[in-house]
Amino acid sequence: LCYVGVTRAKQKVYLVRAFRRSLMGRSLVSEPSRFLSDIPQHLISSSGWWQGEERRVAEAIYSWNRAPTPSPATSELKAGDHVHHAQFGNGVVVSCQAVKDDAEVVIAFNGAIKKLLLSFAQLEKVE
Repeated sequence: LCYVGVTRAKQKVYLVRAFRRSLMGRSLVSEPSRFLSDIPQHLISSSGWWQGEERRVAEAIYSWNRAPTPSPATSELKAGDHVHHAQFGNGVVVSCQAVKDDAEVVIAFNGAIKKLLLSFAQLEKVE
């Protein structure tokens, strides 16, 4: 479908991609399509969005929109801890492991096991 759109463009085509995607509770950096190498280099111009000063501005804007990082108390979750999630209710931590600058926590809720990133999960530790 993308091929059809590109070949039917009259003057310009803008191709963009998501830098990061979420798949089954994991945050993954997406790679550019391998088919982009099929486009002759003389037809490509880059906006330079992620270069120099523009990159710093974009990172500053992005940081305002990021979810809050986990609090120190939440970051210290371990297997067996009891937690509460607004949507899934009460649960028990099965495992917690570091993933880049975040942590992935597996929690057994009533009837479901969920993998969540701590920076997005907004968990409350229940004593």
